[in-house]
Amino acid sequence: MLNGFKLKAVSASVLMALCAVSTGTAQATEVAPAGEEEALVNEKVVITARKPAETKNYVAQVTAPPHGTEQLARWNDRICVGVSGVREEQAQFLADRVSQRAVEIGLRTGKPGCSPDITILVTTEPEPLIGAMQDKYSNIFAVSSEKRVGTLGGAAFEQFKTEARPVRWWHVSETRGADGSRISGEARQGISDGMTGAPTVRSEGSRLRSATRQDLSHAVIVVDANLVQDVSMDSLGDYIAFVALMQADPNGNTTGIDTIMNLFRADMGDKRATQLTDWDKDFLRALYSMPRNTASLSQAQSYLAERMERK
Repeated sequence: MLNGFKLKAVSASVLMALCAVSTGTAQATEVAPAGEEEALVNEKVVITARKPAETKNYVAQVTAPPHGTEQLARWNDRICVGVSGVREEQAQFLADRVSQRAVEIGLRTGKPGCSPDITILVTTEPEPLIGAMQDKYSNIFAVSSEKRVGTLGGAAFEQFKTEARPVRWWHVSETRGADGSRISGEARQGISDGMTGAPTVRSEGSRLRSATRQDLSHAVIVVDANLVQDVSMDSLGDYIAFVALMQADPNGNTTGIDTIMNLFRADMGDKRATQLTDWDKDFLRALYSMPRNTASLSQAQSYLAERMERK
């Protein structure tokens, strides 16, 4: 049960029709930036230091770089969230929850009517839905090796399409210049003039910084309504927000880690987190404050771990 009422999702065929039009799709209301929190008076605070091995393990298990890249992808500045497949009040709750979490880490949210770049689809038939979307809108998943477009790759897409999970996600990123500029041009070998038409990028690359970065361009999140009936809307919203705001590793080993990623792990019982944990929040803040053009994946992961240790 979701907050006292059953999640009623539509079939794959009906949801495909919803995907083709904007009507019937709830979008997040514009969320104002979070204000300063009021100071706590006479509040006893217990600070527990995080161990480097713990933060490094957390970062390594929850993150997944786009296939063939050495950087972590994130949204640049603004997101727009759309939800289809459930009643309007449920769709609005999920859209607003993701947007709220985005604002907390410094992102802006689109106004009502914006074109969604995070699309959340709730259905009782996830496999047929994903298959139909692949047939009709194949470019949305960008599984083929397109230049400067990043995903987790073909094997990961087959897992996304066929493996039964309460929530599945698929992100597509774009390689851009370190300053966010689009990389233009296609390299081709000239007959008499050498290499021409080479991709152009403003370079500030070095051993410490890359000349490029990875920007998320869109994400598709599919919720299996058959498998989420035992969690609250609050918990489901936080789980979706976490996997929407970063390229989470669907195969990460989160045993012993305090994270919302364990929400659907029955083996953890009452010990599983039911909302974004302090670790999750600190990780997202670190991700959205880190240099965008890290020179390697290890450099990015080390930066995130060190930031989380200081929280």
